[in-house]
Amino acid sequence: MKELLKKFYNKFSSWIIAILTVLIVGLVAYFNYELQKKQKKIDEIEYTDTTSTYHKHYYETKFKELKKVNRELYDSLKQYKDKIDYIVQFYHEKEYNTGQVHTKPNIVDSVVYDTIPFTVPLVAKTYEYTSEPNDTFQYKLNVNSFTEPNWYSINAKVKNKFTIVNKEDGNGMNHITIDPENGGTISSPTIYKKEKKRTFWNRFSVGPSVTAGYDLVNKQWGITAGASVMFVLK
Repeated sequence: MKELLKKFYNKFSSWIIAILTVLIVGLVAYFNYELQKKQKKIDEIEYTDTTSTYHKHYYETKFKELKKVNRELYDSLKQYKDKIDYIVQFYHEKEYNTGQVHTKPNIVDSVVYDTIPFTVPLVAKTYEYTSEPNDTFQYKLNVNSFTEPNWYSINAKVKNKFTIVNKEDGNGMNHITIDPENGGTISSPTIYKKEKKRTFWNRFSVGPSVTAGYDLVNKQWGITAGASVMFVLK
């Protein structure tokens, strides 16, 4: 029986090793795929630190995944999906409060009214004006005056600088930071980075190697050192 198995092995050893190699490669590919799926289940992390810098650890994805998180942005850019590698969209909000300002304003216009009868006691009132609801610029204006103002206008300019840095965090995720120079709050961020695709030929690499295995020529196990051609399954 032993001799029969030995003859069978000697006759079909190449086929046996080839089949075992295919099985091993298949198992490695399968477990690698399952590992990737498990890693994808790790929740993305986002937070804002004490310097008002926004942080997010996220995965590269396919463009179609953008539809799930921001349908409006997806619809506006889907015609360019093959040309887009990276998208960052967010809202920035910062509140400015002057407090009470007791100062004489610059007179930009003047109107002469009829004489006000001083027999009527003058009482200062605070008049409050608020902007119409919108998602761009909101304000609340308080004017303290003895008489109700005829009208008012506001001219404002807001200037800020944002530093956006994206890098790989070494765990299969990306780490993006959004740093507003003047502080404030980053909200409703949408971040997309195109998933990298390896071509068939880009999966090959050549390098030095030390390998333990079975020598098909000399019919024995051994250790070899040399150069190897590797194929990346991931």
